[in-house]
Amino acid sequence: MKRKVTAKELFESGEQIFAPCVYDCMSARAAQNSGYKCLMLSGGAIAYSMDGQPDMAFGTLDEVITVVEAITNAVDIPLIADFDDGYAESPAVIYRNVKRLIRAGASGFTLEDATGIRGFERMEYYMANPQEENPARKHPETVIISREAWLARIKAALAACEGTDCVCIARTHAKSAYGEEEALLRCQLARELGAPMTMLGGTRVLADGVKQAAVDKGWKMWPDVTLIDGKPAVELEDVKKLGYNFVTMHVFEKSALYGMLKYGLKDYPNRNTVFTNTYDMDGLLTHDQLKTIMGMERDF
Repeated sequence: MKRKVTAKELFESGEQIFAPCVYDCMSARAAQNSGYKCLMLSGGAIAYSMDGQPDMAFGTLDEVITVVEAITNAVDIPLIADFDDGYAESPAVIYRNVKRLIRAGASGFTLEDATGIRGFERMEYYMANPQEENPARKHPETVIISREAWLARIKAALAACEGTDCVCIARTHAKSAYGEEEALLRCQLARELGAPMTMLGGTRVLADGVKQAAVDKGWKMWPDVTLIDGKPAVELEDVKKLGYNFVTMHVFEKSALYGMLKYGLKDYPNRNTVFTNTYDMDGLLTHDQLKTIMGMERDF
């Protein structure tokens, strides 16, 4: 079996890695067949697909571990996991949880200073007001732990990663609660502990990246490129120059829903599966490739 390239090796290559958010084996295989070299497991997408709920910390550690293990066994490209708050308050338990995540096959993970108390209204407001300074400030129900508590989390996670190629991404949302200066300081302190990559929540436009890059050297993650007035909020080449060599994006949730509705709305009225069995998906995949993505060795 060919050895799987790790996320760390991709980052060390100097290439900027553009990764889609995935949530199950089919979305991961679709991403691999689309040419992506790395995947990001989205906690939000797991919440939508597995629990039928917004991303409000309903997910459990065991659910994440199960999905990570399934995906990493199904594809040949590395997976980085959204590990939220590490699913524990105690650094000792976070150490154990990260060990489990690594054994499940994760090539990297984000570990944040937020908690499960993070109202969905905050997210709705943020998306509706993309250019407002620190929009999350208007929603204090988002609880951010102290600097010392978060750094203890990061220290435990880094200890769990010792002797492996797993990349710990220190993710801070302190900007929403304590301001930009505190958030940038947390990134710097995480670096001093040995975190190979940082992510600053609330980073959306190029000006945000310029501020972080000025004080936070090294690998950085750009969280989910989005649109402003129908245009990309940033260009990948611009943020690459600032050290953002890992960029994520959401696409497969909406595309999967579109595909399911397209097929369902065709076959249900006809009371058969003629459309499903005969539509060639605009020639995107051969029959054999489709079977591989489906994980099936029979005709359907």
